[in-house]
Amino acid sequence: MSKFTGKISMISAAVFFVFATATAQAEPAKHDAKNDDGHHGGMHGNMADQMMKEVDADANGEISKAEFDAFHAAHFKKLDGNTDGKLTKDEMAVRHDKMREKSRANFGERFKESDTNKDGSLSRDEAKAMPILSKYFDEIDSNKNGLITSEEVRVTMDKMHGGEKKRGGDKAK
Repeated sequence: MSKFTGKISMISAAVFFVFATATAQAEPAKHDAKNDDGHHGGMHGNMADQMMKEVDADANGEISKAEFDAFHAAHFKKLDGNTDGKLTKDEMAVRHDKMREKSRANFGERFKESDTNKDGSLSRDEAKAMPILSKYFDEIDSNKNGLITSEEVRVTMDKMHGGEKKRGGDKAK
């Protein structure tokens, strides 16, 4: 792979990452009754609608090359913290950290909204408002009391992202 091709690949990956993450955070996923995992139907349809809305500047239902390029140029500019026309891992890490903090704040709000009896935890029924928590309820409920707290969610996520588990619950090797 040439040095130029490598840079283009890195830039493309960075722009896609920012676009996908920003879009996913822009509007909370709506649960599709046909899909209990929250990853199909409503969520992807909602995300696709949001992506079209953000990129389709003239709102004609199609994304032209010019609209696509303008959208990605704007996101590149946001990533390029020192405005040198290049992206570094550090610049992408800064952006990732900001998005992670925003995502955590959004999660906290959704958790509180789902906690209908306001006891600081989610029962199995309350967790249905957050499909991914509902799907992995038993794994998250570490003390097996039939309730999950935001702390139990945080610990589970830290374990998953810290390499103790791979996606899907398989133990890391």
